[in-house]
Amino acid sequence: MRKETRRFRTARRFWPAATVAALLGACPMDQTAEDEIVALLKSDAAYHVVTEEHFARLGWDLPDGGNTVRQLADNAPGSAFDPRALEAVATGTLGYTARWHEHRFSVYGLDWDIAGLHLVPDDPVDNLPTLVIINGGAANWYEFFIAPTNDPGLGQFLAQRLPVLHVTIPGNYRHGGWAEPDLGERIPAYLLDRDVPADEAKIRNSVYTFRVVTDGVRGLIEDVVDGPALLMGHSTGGEIQFILKDALARKNQGLSIGWGTGGPAGLESMQVFRGRRTIDEYPHVSQLRARTPDQYSRGYLGPLNPFWDADLSRQAMAEAWMGAEMQRRAQFKQPLQDLEHSSMNYLTPGISEQIRETLDGNTLGIDAEAVIEDLFTTMRSPVTGYKKMIWTVSRLDTGHWDEDLSKARELLIANEFREANPGIPIRVLLFDVPMTHFGHSEKPRELAGGLVAALRWLTAP
Repeated sequence: MRKETRRFRTARRFWPAATVAALLGACPMDQTAEDEIVALLKSDAAYHVVTEEHFARLGWDLPDGGNTVRQLADNAPGSAFDPRALEAVATGTLGYTARWHEHRFSVYGLDWDIAGLHLVPDDPVDNLPTLVIINGGAANWYEFFIAPTNDPGLGQFLAQRLPVLHVTIPGNYRHGGWAEPDLGERIPAYLLDRDVPADEAKIRNSVYTFRVVTDGVRGLIEDVVDGPALLMGHSTGGEIQFILKDALARKNQGLSIGWGTGGPAGLESMQVFRGRRTIDEYPHVSQLRARTPDQYSRGYLGPLNPFWDADLSRQAMAEAWMGAEMQRRAQFKQPLQDLEHSSMNYLTPGISEQIRETLDGNTLGIDAEAVIEDLFTTMRSPVTGYKKMIWTVSRLDTGHWDEDLSKARELLIANEFREANPGIPIRVLLFDVPMTHFGHSEKPRELAGGLVAALRWLTAP
């Protein structure tokens, strides 16, 4: 033990001795890598670490090695295969049954569609809930089901052990994808059975509050999922589980899990992290913000990315990465989504002016004041009444973790929830692996094992 790593020396300064002993000590030989994590999480600590060696032992194989889904993607233009094709594949081939769902709902007098791919395992682990995975701002369900190279994604591995519902927020999935190379000119697929005209899209963009998203998510889950369900929103999608905490209380039963999730925008740690900006730094609410490759070339790109090549520039790698999914990935965000997620309720007067300007004289019957009243539900998410919580994060997820613990956002968020929910078990699980915010595309097999372990701890009595 004299040659313990720098990583453990750092941990020793912050963790109770019992936790460090659990990390450094050997586990019983009959325990799996998952079991070891479950046992580790039983001890209370500021955060817990899964080492690279431990992480590498997590996960399991797929019955067909992922070949069935890979072939569907390889044969589709831009790899944007139709998820409904999975419904005809035998359960024994995939290890799960797949069903595609489209749910139509109404907000502000407009119809909206939200979609989800429901996977039910052939041989599930007992007593695990349905895990509802919700995409971040510019992505959709593909990102969590299939890797950019068309290799198996996180959801394919998870679905061997528990039911999974891959949700795409309204607008971010389009059958066949998008062909427009100008990302800012793409039109979100707010309806899946018809294309929305450009003028109507601008109006819809300007009313795309988190209420639209959360009403859709809630309706889809209630339609599709029988029994308990836990929401795990990634990045911008992380807001959703907190907003719906009480509305879906019978489903989530006071439990919470995150992967690159962060916390609700109303938390002090979230507001401090984001600082203050002006409305001029954002597109008009009627426009889209294009997510171009240069935006992924920095913290989102790491050495485990399937397009990593040390001989190329970061920009070139990001272009190859995003280029592989250019058709099936949305690659845009609505400014309202950005603003509400970024704790910027102090910009409400300017935002309201843009909404009124866009909706003035609209023929769709939308009341601008009703939209404005719904702004920043992200700042009003309940933070009490939880029974058990866990965040999972990776070492190079720079927006959510930092070697300087005073800047490690998931830890700061967990501490705020600890103060608001005294006495309940709250954990932060760090995968000490050079994965980024996109670890689900970098090491999906192993990450699936880590998440199942986290769920086993979370749902244990």
